[in-house]
Amino acid sequence: MVIKHNLSAHNANRMLGQTMKSKSKNMEKLASGYRINRAADDAAGLSISEKMRRQIRGLSQASANSQEGISLVQIADGAMEEVHGMLQRGNELCVKAATGTLTDDDRNDIQMEISQLLQEIDNIGLRTTYNEIPILQGYAPQLVDGDPTIIAVGGLPKWVPVGSKNNLNEEYTTQETFKYVDANGQLTTQTVGITHEAATIDFSRFNGSQSQINELIGNGFYSTCCTCTRHYSIRFTGGTSSSLETSGTHFIYNIGIEGTKNASELIQRILQGTDNGNPRGHFTKMVEDNGKLVVYDDRANSARPNLPSAFGTWDGWDNAQFYITAHDIYGRFGPGVAHSIDEMNDFIRKQKVFIQVGAESGQHLNIDLPFIWTPVMGINQVDVRTQDGADAGIEAFKNAIAYVSDERSRMGSYQNRLEHTINNLDNVVENLQSSESKIRDADIARLMVDFVRDQILSQSGQSMLAQCNQNRQGILSLLQ
Repeated sequence: MVIKHNLSAHNANRMLGQTMKSKSKNMEKLASGYRINRAADDAAGLSISEKMRRQIRGLSQASANSQEGISLVQIADGAMEEVHGMLQRGNELCVKAATGTLTDDDRNDIQMEISQLLQEIDNIGLRTTYNEIPILQGYAPQLVDGDPTIIAVGGLPKWVPVGSKNNLNEEYTTQETFKYVDANGQLTTQTVGITHEAATIDFSRFNGSQSQINELIGNGFYSTCCTCTRHYSIRFTGGTSSSLETSGTHFIYNIGIEGTKNASELIQRILQGTDNGNPRGHFTKMVEDNGKLVVYDDRANSARPNLPSAFGTWDGWDNAQFYITAHDIYGRFGPGVAHSIDEMNDFIRKQKVFIQVGAESGQHLNIDLPFIWTPVMGINQVDVRTQDGADAGIEAFKNAIAYVSDERSRMGSYQNRLEHTINNLDNVVENLQSSESKIRDADIARLMVDFVRDQILSQSGQSMLAQCNQNRQGILSLLQ
């Protein structure tokens, strides 16, 4: 027996310390519910768990984002449903106005209602928002007030001046000869100047140099009709021949300009290649005027002076102004030819809403916002005060209804896609949560077993430590 060292007591104390440490950790895990409370508990497990937590929380928020996206789409669809109703009413009114049993006063009354419908369609397009975000104002071409009839969006060189916002009311006067029976019953011939809405493209600076020809090749300008969906692109190409491409109501005239020496020859190539300056024999006319290409609507915008009213109205249209810009729709002098209304959706839908539908960057769904505006739908100039106007209105409203139908179908497709996205996200979150739980959460049943064991061991250890100390009392009996 020795006095200096109580090895059994040291051993009992060491074991008791280990038991108390294990008991303390188990109590901490039982209190927090987590198996990992600090990095030392499981360094690798903590790293994996935190990555999963980031994914879980990110995907949960992505699911909420998708639900908000559905709300946005539903608002847009609901607004367009109302627009659909107004378009159907407008079509009905055009059909009513097209019949010959109505008087001019009747058609004027019908036109009043149509004008109010068109105004409200534009108002819905402007006022419909989600969280103060306009959702029916997709990208709009840079148009001006009224209905611009010619828009050059192809990107003409800077040395080709064209109509601008400072010169909207361009006019072109033609000399027209009319024959009519006067009040005395005599056949009378009269030539008068008739004013047309027009726009000019000034090629007078063209000198026939190869550098200027190269600048023009691949570029061009764009013209529309005031009364229907026909539209024309003039695209300059190499070579000397011309050709026509057709896509629906869009006609692309490829004009070969190699070898042209001056503005007059260049314009003559354009006229020759566009059905003698009257593409598709419709209302758009093109003529040369001192190095300028004049594009005009051959329906007069002014009454015939000095002609008897009994002769009738020559056109009856108050057609919109012509408008040309050398810039493309982004305000750039870029290359390329004008884009047709068939392709207009590619430009209208430049305004997007990005719905973040994943936990990682770049995982988003792009919602191309619809664009509800009567000029885009081609109905802002509907005028049913004549039977011809009513006929044109029927076609215009038919196309507008199809346009809105396409937009609503697209919104419905987005909603269905987002609903599937939400289902997938929720499933991924559920399974990730299960995996993370296996790594991070405490197994309460197992911890309780360990805790009870440690509790018994700690009590036993305390008892054994006391017993070891008591054993040293035997040395005193030897010293007596």
